[in-house]
Amino acid sequence: MKSKRHIKIGVDARTIFAPNPRGTGKNLVDLYGRVVRLRPEWAVTLYHEGDQSNVPTPDLLNQPGVIRQAASIRGHRFNTWEQFMLPYRALRDRLDLLHCPANTCPAWMPVPTMVTIHDLIPLDGDDYFHPRQVRYFRKSVKRACRRASGILTPSHYTRSRLIKEFGSDPQNVFVNEWAPDSKMHKVDEHSYSKLLDYYGIRPPYAIHFGADAPRKNTDLTLRAWSLVDAKVRQTWKLLVIGLSAQTLKRFNELVDLKGLDSQVHLHGFAPEDHLPALMSGADVLVFASLSEGFGLPVLDAWATDTAVIAGNRTSLPEVAGSAAVLVDPTNAAGIAAGLEGLMKDGALRTRLCELGRDRLAAFSWQATAERYIRVIEKLVPQGSSG
Repeated sequence: MKSKRHIKIGVDARTIFAPNPRGTGKNLVDLYGRVVRLRPEWAVTLYHEGDQSNVPTPDLLNQPGVIRQAASIRGHRFNTWEQFMLPYRALRDRLDLLHCPANTCPAWMPVPTMVTIHDLIPLDGDDYFHPRQVRYFRKSVKRACRRASGILTPSHYTRSRLIKEFGSDPQNVFVNEWAPDSKMHKVDEHSYSKLLDYYGIRPPYAIHFGADAPRKNTDLTLRAWSLVDAKVRQTWKLLVIGLSAQTLKRFNELVDLKGLDSQVHLHGFAPEDHLPALMSGADVLVFASLSEGFGLPVLDAWATDTAVIAGNRTSLPEVAGSAAVLVDPTNAAGIAAGLEGLMKDGALRTRLCELGRDRLAAFSWQATAERYIRVIEKLVPQGSSG
């Protein structure tokens, strides 16, 4: 994949420079780090709001051709940064392409614009989105489908919805699957034993990434755990991380009500550097989500040799294939049966881990970057830059 074309890309990089970068921000660092190595003649500008000097500098900024630009504008009532400042800077800096990577985009697109739409979750009513947020999101998706030069999405599930529900041109919607977090890797037991002491847990255990969002299904996951045969549960623990203070209080009450306080360990947000060890120590990832645009934790589990039980809806069957136990995420008894089967059957867990490792080969950052480059070179006309 060699090219002498000089292409100038601008990125709405607010997720990269967030105080605690999560999914999209971390993925952008992994993606563009490989893109600029494959296309060293390209220039990438990361735009963000105001002073971010207190935010850790991502490794991406050490790459040649990558710069950051702070752009400030007074007033945020009408999302003026995204709607006015970002496109103004794109025009002023004579970009060949503006990349809006987090589901929304400006109404004014003075340069070719590519929008990444990860999912349509705000429209499905599965989470606590304010009606104003839902209206803005729907309007932005419609705008992207009508005006954007191209749309990236991580799954065929979301692509088909964009075409059917928003009339997007199939020739303009490109699937580009994500890869596991580059920092996610198998950690040996010797290295994570002290960390598990901190969380008050020892193998065997299952791990669940909890959240305030109802679609993450923490409530039903806990209820399903209570339905697993008591003799099977006796030697196992369930570790739930990622809960806010308010949600932690509510789920602690549920755990007490179900008499699970000795088996279920609920925690708040875990530092990023704890996640590889916590996932490596787990025998099972419980990911019975109601709705996902992709499902990155499934890949992260495979990267750490952890067996997966996942919901059988939206994008998850597409991502998991045969390398996970798929269950109806609305059925507590079904989730419990899938869990119990995995907890009792070490050979099944081993087989799923092997299938996961094989399947993981199809989800690499190298392949993601190469697909991305092909899309960019299709969208940017020849001779756009000098």
